Amino acid sequence: NTIKIFRKVSISSIPKKWQNLVLAIKEIEKIISMDYLDIEFGINKKNEIIIFQVRPITSIRKKLGNKNEEITQKIINNFKKKFNDEQKSEKILGQKTFFSDMTDWNPAEIIGNNPNSLDYSIYKYLIMRDSWEKGRHIIGYQKIKQKNLMMKFGNKPYVDIRKSFNSLIPENLENKEKLLKYYFDKFEKNPHLHDKAEFEILFTCYDFLIERRLNELLDYGFTKRDIKKLKESLLKFTNKIIDDYPVLLEQSNNSLIIMTKNREKILKKIKNESNYMKILNATQILLDDCKNHGTIPFSTMARIAFISSILLKSLVKNNSVDSNWAEKLMNSINTPLSRFREDYEKNSRKKISRKSFLKEYGHLRPGTYDITAKRYDSTTKFLSDVKFTETNKPKMGKYMDINLNKIFQKHGLKINQKEFITFIKSSLRQREELKFEFTRNLSEALELIVNAGEKLGLSRDELKDLEISDILSYNKFSKKDFKLFLKKKIIQQRKKASVNQNLILPPILFSKKDFEIIKSHIVKPNFITQKSVINEIVYLDDLTSIPDLNNKIIVIENADPGYDWIFTKNPAGLVTKYGGVASHMAIRCAEMSLPAVIGCGDIIFEKLTMSSKISLDCKNNQITILENKIIDDYVEERKVLKSLGYIK
Repeated sequence: NTIKIFRKVSISSIPKKWQNLVLAIKEIEKIISMDYLDIEFGINKKNEIIIFQVRPITSIRKKLGNKNEEITQKIINNFKKKFNDEQKSEKILGQKTFFSDMTDWNPAEIIGNNPNSLDYSIYKYLIMRDSWEKGRHIIGYQKIKQKNLMMKFGNKPYVDIRKSFNSLIPENLENKEKLLKYYFDKFEKNPHLHDKAEFEILFTCYDFLIERRLNELLDYGFTKRDIKKLKESLLKFTNKIIDDYPVLLEQSNNSLIIMTKNREKILKKIKNESNYMKILNATQILLDDCKNHGTIPFSTMARIAFISSILLKSLVKNNSVDSNWAEKLMNSINTPLSRFREDYEKNSRKKISRKSFLKEYGHLRPGTYDITAKRYDSTTKFLSDVKFTETNKPKMGKYMDINLNKIFQKHGLKINQKEFITFIKSSLRQREELKFEFTRNLSEALELIVNAGEKLGLSRDELKDLEISDILSYNKFSKKDFKLFLKKKIIQQRKKASVNQNLILPPILFSKKDFEIIKSHIVKPNFITQKSVINEIVYLDDLTSIPDLNNKIIVIENADPGYDWIFTKNPAGLVTKYGGVASHMAIRCAEMSLPAVIGCGDIIFEKLTMSSKISLDCKNNQITILENKIIDDYVEERKVLKSLGYIK
């Protein structure tokens, strides 16, 4: 486990078990006038501190209590006030709120833990301002008045849990306030579920374990009659979504057609344009189209895909189907990645041209919202030395060896087995198609911003430190004043980001104390497939040059759709620090039948970055470090004890 304590915090605020240790550390710092220290200690049964060894981490000496600590203290105090202010709201159900970086729309996975200003603001503009809620309301979730789902503390993006949970309550449910109380209580007691809330905490739809799950509500003021009514409402709600799905799918496809036509028309009109105002006007139209015809339908389809995933997972959990059956079903889904593989092979055999291939996939970039990231069509490094693993897609007939129709009838779900399989595959595929297509608009908009920036004398590196609202305010200024305005904003943002770099923030904020005392909560990683693999790892933290990934286990902080190129390098497995059970990379790895651990958390990830060889046993949910780049005495001791049979 890990705990990080801000050095200016009062002793009384520190958990009791660590108070004497912190006092001992302060005494040591005073004696040797240094605070860059590595201290080995023990605590006995009398709660006495025994210091074994003290050594400096660096030769740099500095005076205690430097200016940065005072600035950080001031920022933390501001955060505490901001956190308290956010607790009060009359426009939304719930007496309090928490903040998480992965509970809904996964900002830590999509834009990272420390995003550029432009990344954050475009993600907010396209999705987190209101598209996320509009898409849900279309299919019957309750409408909420407070829409901004995401906010920042320092440089780190968080999701407002109260808004998220409210938006996932179907309109037809009763006792919404009592439900929220249960949700918050379960969330607080089980922080390791913060990236699995829709599967393990919330009742967003009917599932095949619903009776067992709903019984927990008896401890929260619900009667058996209330629970029966809630179950019936969830069943009715889910049946309506299944019934409406063909129409919603058609509307989604129509949106894609409109967005594609509009984009081609805009780009044709703006080609060779030299006026930065016209270029930025086209940028705004592309982004608004992306929102109206891309991210709002995507929000709807993403929700339906979650419902299909919840139904499938609950069938596995209640032993109606085994995990191998579910894995084969997921492996049979064809997303844009399958098409990408097929087209690349056609290009290799000269059946389609490189130009045609890049026209279809060239808009992708690792870091979908990052203006500094190179697109596939502007660099050769992502698509060179391609090695695909052979994957045999199971045929539909393979799924007919079991009969689920009786289970559906027993539960009152108005769907048969064939329709159910189609529903799962189609909803997940459509979610990925929408994401693939709306990122075209986003990617083209980013390139237009670069184009306009060149006309104004601004580089990609400068543009990344602006907000999209700054860039789209072009019509309020003359060219000279606009450039001065942007330069000033860049300086301000860089100064602010630099100050915030001193902060360490946790994945979840439960109270204002979490800004000063940061506990790493136990994480429950998401294991994909039932496979096992032992191999060397590659920590992919810098894309300036791509190492050899062939038959290696890739370890990476976060990966969005722009990272699909890694599947062209024949990896042996994948581990990410951030990511949910139904996130983009989880779907991709299931489709490719690639053993993976999605969302392993801070502590495991940090150990993996110091390792050189690991074992992934996805069937038994285990990650084992076999070889270290840096010798870890504790790990080595455990290996010896394990080999001698003293520990498991």
